[in-house]
Amino acid sequence: MRIFIICTVLFFTSSCKAQNNQNLHLEIISFFKINEKDIQRCQKEREELLKHKMNITTIETTYNQCIGHYKYLNYYKENTLKMLEKISNNEDFFIINYISDNSYSPYRTKTILKTNIKYYGLKHYFTEENSQFVDRNEEFEVSKSEIEDIQKIDEYLKTGKSEYIDNKKGGLVGNNVHLYIVARNNGKVIMKELFRIK
Repeated sequence: MRIFIICTVLFFTSSCKAQNNQNLHLEIISFFKINEKDIQRCQKEREELLKHKMNITTIETTYNQCIGHYKYLNYYKENTLKMLEKISNNEDFFIINYISDNSYSPYRTKTILKTNIKYYGLKHYFTEENSQFVDRNEEFEVSKSEIEDIQKIDEYLKTGKSEYIDNKKGGLVGNNVHLYIVARNNGKVIMKELFRIK
């Protein structure tokens, strides 16, 4: 009888952990879903710039940057889920996703995972093979400046104040650096879109 009770408790505990993991995965998928309102906002921003008779190259660049942020949500979702494989079920973590280099088209992105003991980096980029773009993921070593940026974001999440990070966009959407954060601290999961303002 005692063995039955122990087995039942272990089974219940592991199924609760699996359920928590599944719930987190579903939340992440929902968080990175492309919202049609965001695409419409980019189109509206483009129309406003056209009304002001700005340089067409500037208008198109701003529009492409605006749309680009949302196109990459699928990569952020996939790489966030890959990073979750590196942590235990109840471990606190901090994941940041962002476009790391917009001088290339398509843009290059980075996903960085911070655990209590280590940083992991995963970059997504495209290479050209046989006149076609092929997407790649590659692990990288997180730099000191990237760690400092993560500390600034972490501080903002704890205090709600920062001269570098905000939860509001500044100016044109296409000119903002979007940061997509997924974190767990003391069992509480946080998912936010933040903006680098400085």
